[in-house]
Amino acid sequence: MVTIKEVAEKTYLMDVKIDQVDIPFAVYLIKEKKGVLIEPGPAATIPSIQKAMRQLGMTQLDYIIPTHIHMDHAGAIGSLSRLFPQAEVLLHPSGAKHAIEPSRLIEGTKMAFGDDFEKSYGPLLPVPDSQVKTPGDGDIISVDGRELQIVYTPGHAPHHLSIFDQKTKGLFPGEALGVPIPGAKFSPIPAAAPPSFDIEDYLKSMEKLKGLCPRMLFYSHDGVGSNPEELISSVAGNTKTVGNIILKALKEGMTKEAIKSRLREEVGVDDEMTLAGFVFYFKKRGLV
Repeated sequence: MVTIKEVAEKTYLMDVKIDQVDIPFAVYLIKEKKGVLIEPGPAATIPSIQKAMRQLGMTQLDYIIPTHIHMDHAGAIGSLSRLFPQAEVLLHPSGAKHAIEPSRLIEGTKMAFGDDFEKSYGPLLPVPDSQVKTPGDGDIISVDGRELQIVYTPGHAPHHLSIFDQKTKGLFPGEALGVPIPGAKFSPIPAAAPPSFDIEDYLKSMEKLKGLCPRMLFYSHDGVGSNPEELISSVAGNTKTVGNIILKALKEGMTKEAIKSRLREEVGVDDEMTLAGFVFYFKKRGLV
């Protein structure tokens, strides 16, 4: 049995864990006549998705919607497109080409997760061109009268989008609103990943999502946030705080290990990828 929780009307959350991988993956199914899968995660989640669909009595997926094409959010889409050849895979236009021809995506994934990433996460297979759709910013996907609004939210990545369910007022923000860290002093933390992290776009996207007045946040790595306004304000403030600490440290000539130590001391976070994302951004902007 896969553990499934109904977190809003006909909206189900699966917390999927993969052997030898610390990060949890929050995968969502919307059970209408047209089945919707949001944030499928890497290909290794597919057996759990199939079990969950059987438990819910779902036989069909009509829409598969990752928030962006990074492997930990969309690695499964190529394999799923073969299992559900009638499904539309909805992607930001700038990410679609890499889903159809994933050679660059595979190289980037090897850099981030190692050459043998497939052993833990599963393969990155291409999605057939005929199944890829690229809705515009603000477009509505109608699912049996239920309206899912596509919202472009660059910052974490230029090909990032979020999904707002107008029926439940639930928002699927991917990593546009950071990553919650249970029990941490500073949470959610910014989700910064080189080479395309952009602080200005990130903060603008947060304001854009705040303006939707969501009632719930359906995070991709830690389930549901029930106080959206407070959480969005927190991640915006935390992004500025972490960025200021890193920029100041870089200008002081501190080493990477010394910066990580300062981050641990001041905000309780020393994530390698987050640091790399901020450093790459500051150097790209010529600030250091």
